[in-house]
Order: sequence, then structure tokens, then C-alpha cells
Amino acid sequence: MNALQIKKKIGARALRSRIGKVQIPVALGMTVVWMLLFDAFRLRPETLGIAVLGFGVSVLIMMVFPLPPIVPGFRFWPLRGPYMVLYILGQMFVASLQVSSWVLRPGPPKSSVVAVRMRTESDLIMVCVAIATSIIPGSVIVEASQPERILYVHVLGAQNEEEAVEAKKGIYVLEERIARGIGTRENIAELEAALATERRNT
Repeated sequence: MNALQIKKKIGARALRSRIGKVQIPVALGMTVVWMLLFDAFRLRPETLGIAVLGFGVSVLIMMVFPLPPIVPGFRFWPLRGPYMVLYILGQMFVASLQVSSWVLRPGPPKSSVVAVRMRTESDLIMVCVAIATSIIPGSVIVEASQPERILYVHVLGAQNEEEAVEAKKGIYVLEERIARGIGTRENIAELEAALATERRNT
């Protein structure tokens, strides 16, 4: 084996190592952010192209700048996973109608910032909740406090404390759908324990 063949073999091994460090859930999350930046969630001829390009850029970034692996990762549940997707799409549709009604009302719409403490310990679940919250019209993450596991969410249309509490409940439902849809057994167990504690305290 000559020097050129050795170099090719080393290069191929390094490329496989880089590709092996690509984390699909993270790449998909980065693709969602990419599509948000280009307003690609509207049905347009170029939507698919933007999504494919965003995924390719995400994979390239992770190959050039490898990220530490997500532990413990995720698990896609065959029944609850699709239900999670349908739930998020339904919330996007309903929220779009609500935001449209607020825009048509006279005067500026009211809003509030609510603090939502996550009930699971998974960084992946927290990131997914933040992304899903931001793609639903009328709500956007303004800050994420990782050590305390708190998301600060700007909610459009919440005019008083009661409506802010309702918005917070909606984000908790979103967290539950995501945890049951792609969470590990440990994540679901954490969620069940938190729900049991809430039921005892009410």
C-alpha cells in the first residue's frame, strides 16, 4: 500500500468518524430553526427546498463542529409520536386563528411573560418544548434557564393572571405530549411522578 492509498484510507476513516457524530434529533431541531429564520412554514413552492437545504447545512455544521452526544437521547413511540405531531399542528392552526382575531381588534394586543419550570430533567425535551412553543403563533421563548430548567415565554393575548396561568397550562400539556411522544422511559417516569405530585397538591 503506497502513501496515497494510506492517505485516502485515513481520510475515509476520518469522514466516517465525522458522519458518525451527526445527531439526527439535533439536526432536525436546527432545521426547524432554519425554517423559522426563512419563514418557511408557509406553504410555498420553495418550502421543501429550504427544508432540505437547512438539514444539509445542519449536518455540515455538526460534522465541522461536533457536539457532545445527547444523553440519554430519545425514543420515538409509534402511537404517541404521531399524536404529538398532530397535536402541535393543531395548536399551530388554532393559534393562527387566535392571532388573526387579535390583530383585527382595535388597539394593541395584550401580552405577558410566563415562567414555566420543566417537569422532566431531559435537555432534549426542554429544547423540543422551546422549539415547539416558538413555532406556535402567539408564543415565543425569550429566555431559557438551563440550571433551573425554566422557560420564559412571551405569550400574546394573556391580559391578566388567569389567562397567563392558562397559557402556562398549555405549555405543560405541550411538554407532556413531547415527553410521551419522543421521551425515554425515564422521562415519562419523571413526568408521571410530577403529575402525581400535582394531583396530590390540588
